Amino acid sequence: MCSSRGGMESRRASEGSAARDLAVSEPAAQDVGNGAASSRRESPARSELSASTFAVLCCLFSVSGGLGLIDQVCFSKYLSTVFGATAYAISAVLAAFMCGLMLGSHFGGKLAGRVRRPLLAYGVAELCAAVSIALAPVAFQALTPAYVELAVRFEGSLVLVTGLRWLFAALVVVIPTTAMGMTLPLLAPALRSAGSGESNSRLNALYAANTFGGALGALLAAYTLLPTLGLSGTLQLAAGLTGLIGVAASIAGLRIHAVSSTAHEVEEPPAVSLRRELRPREQVHAVHADGSTTKARLQWVAALSGAVVFVAEVVNTHLLAVVVGNSVYAFSVILAVFLLCLFAGAAFAPNVERRFGSHALSISLSLSGCATLAVLPVWDLLPPIFGAAGHVVNGFWGREVVRATVAAAILVVPTVLMGLTFPLVLRSIAQRADVGAWVGSLTVSNTLGAIFGSLLAGYVLLPSFGSELSLRGVALVLAGAGALLAAGDGLRQRASFQRLVLFALAGAAVLLPRWDLARLTAGSNVYFSGYTPPRQVPFVREDVHGGITTITEADNGVHTLLTNGKFQGNDGLEMHAQRFFAHYPSLFVSDFARALVIGLGTGTTLGTYAGYPWRQIDVVEISPAIVEAASDYFTSVNHGALDDPRLTLHINDGRNHLLTSTARYDLIGMELSSVWFAGAAALYSRDFYELVGERLTEGGIFQQWVQLHHMHDDVFATVLHTLRQQFEHVALFYGGGQGILVASHRPLRASVQALRVLQGRSELADLLPADRSLASLLADVLVTERGIDAFIRQAADESERAVSDLVSTDDNLRLEYDTPKGNVMPWSSRENLVSRLASHREAEHVDALLVP
Repeated sequence: MCSSRGGMESRRASEGSAARDLAVSEPAAQDVGNGAASSRRESPARSELSASTFAVLCCLFSVSGGLGLIDQVCFSKYLSTVFGATAYAISAVLAAFMCGLMLGSHFGGKLAGRVRRPLLAYGVAELCAAVSIALAPVAFQALTPAYVELAVRFEGSLVLVTGLRWLFAALVVVIPTTAMGMTLPLLAPALRSAGSGESNSRLNALYAANTFGGALGALLAAYTLLPTLGLSGTLQLAAGLTGLIGVAASIAGLRIHAVSSTAHEVEEPPAVSLRRELRPREQVHAVHADGSTTKARLQWVAALSGAVVFVAEVVNTHLLAVVVGNSVYAFSVILAVFLLCLFAGAAFAPNVERRFGSHALSISLSLSGCATLAVLPVWDLLPPIFGAAGHVVNGFWGREVVRATVAAAILVVPTVLMGLTFPLVLRSIAQRADVGAWVGSLTVSNTLGAIFGSLLAGYVLLPSFGSELSLRGVALVLAGAGALLAAGDGLRQRASFQRLVLFALAGAAVLLPRWDLARLTAGSNVYFSGYTPPRQVPFVREDVHGGITTITEADNGVHTLLTNGKFQGNDGLEMHAQRFFAHYPSLFVSDFARALVIGLGTGTTLGTYAGYPWRQIDVVEISPAIVEAASDYFTSVNHGALDDPRLTLHINDGRNHLLTSTARYDLIGMELSSVWFAGAAALYSRDFYELVGERLTEGGIFQQWVQLHHMHDDVFATVLHTLRQQFEHVALFYGGGQGILVASHRPLRASVQALRVLQGRSELADLLPADRSLASLLADVLVTERGIDAFIRQAADESERAVSDLVSTDDNLRLEYDTPKGNVMPWSSRENLVSRLASHREAEHVDALLVP
């Protein structure tokens, strides 16, 4: 939505900035009656912007687009710690953003025709945004307790809780996003001039500059600002720069103003009609067509275009998370590539208009559909590229370039073509006297369509039809929209041709071969490695909650659970490690009253917990597809634990469950994916550990899987030191090739007598290795508190950092941005790290864990 700093704000910018697409030709009366019939008309407000002033404005608006995107990223991260990372929570936050931008577009359009100094009005809008952005951290801090209190009251109602999330998010973001949304409608009148070509070019250039700025903002936020300054520092920098833009624009606006739109009449060349020449009767009908009907038509087209383009973007991003990667860097690369493609489309729009004239818009839509379908067979050919590149590209930056290249290869043609549409619409309305009102009105309609499209894609199309069929449908709808547009404009020959194109695409959509799902979801992008093709893929589920969840079956019959190509567990050799996740913390539990398990996976760990005498077990899993997979394919290893009467299942974000729950637990266990997954580091932060400590009973036990492979020493030391900030007593176990942290506020002590009683339980008989007893598992302790602290000091010295710097918080996001860089390390890094940790093992402290 172009109105919010050119629509390059937020995810709305990334996902839909090109989405104001289908809006079409000039109103009929203006096209025909005011075309060659008269060469005199009332002058619109003449622009007093010189070429140099406009160049400066483009630079400001480009920086504004980048800052707007940075603001949105920061806001989303703040809100995810409060509302959680479920699809419902994210949708509520996104809807709040869009509503703010939509309000800004509406009010900006209303004000555009009334302000005499558009540049000054734009500057004031930027200043309002700057102030509200600077105050946002305070607002977020005040938001949390109020939301928690109400969420606890309405815990059983997803609808009410989702409504609360939207309301509270809107309260925080409505002022900055409304101010952002007003910018383009307010600026549009200042760009008008007596020559339509200059006005068209300027409005198009402003849009393109803003889109380009958004792409740079996406890259700067991920690779520089957030890792260096953290959330609050980045947001304050963005607020300061936004304020400077506002001051600069306001000063310029005091010197430059637009005169009244009725003050002069000027000679003007005959307008170039967007339509064919009409017969006399058609001319009369066109001249007297109701303007409100024309505007309503454009609004409906804009809404339809927003929905279709947003569906395409949501599905493409969903797929790229599987193909390109799941780290915070990968998502930033995807966003930047998408915006750069839109920028290219905007830059090419004038040339396309000159080449195809009145056919440009309908052709661009039809070609977008053709391109979307044409690249469809390429998707499952992309993952092997990463395996091949892994032999020659070994560094972090080189591999990021490979990700960007792959993303661009699949996005560039269809997205550039989609990026043509809104600039073409802008060029068609740039000379209207009420151009600001039109920009605002069409953007509001487009935003409503985008909201609908995002919900349709996430909650209907992906779970019901999957990404492959959804993209086939998108291609047909885009081509159909182009054909309808040509027909609606009276372009009969062009419409007939485009109908033939539509029929051909429909046939191709049916005949194209289906994807090789095993290859598509191989996860080669993680460590740039190849894969062994499985015998079959018996289970595939797609949704906005967990991405693409698959189960592969190998030739030896082993089933492996994958999320977006990333290993989550199997019913083979990994079972031992998954059982140890439950055994190790259970050694120290004194009261088996209530346990919480965050992350289900195959359910093997849950099934092991169920073998202990727990009276109540809560399970929190964010993805319904994971629950279905565990129930249907892994009952042999989880022993049907999901049907255990002691169990209560919560489909929720684990952190948000702890935040909004009043329950106290004797044990909290976590079986999560790798720390480098975007958002996963929020469960390894000091703020999260403080929340865990508040939810544990006196003497309660906390268990967390920790990644040992592909971890630099100082990064792993950050994990340990962050946990030690909250828990005085910590032990690191190493079993089945995995690291398991066990922590408590009280000393960790395992009672020999209590272990004998547990060992005698028949439910545990099949859950322990035949050659191991519960007491013998203490031998798997790699290091305890003193050794952990010694390792932390050693890692700090070697990295030339202070120990106090080795802490990850919700604000500094250290682990989220440090851990993905370790994925370039060899697999032998695990053994090297374990060896260095073991050098700090003190046997007497390990022996002290076992008491009579």
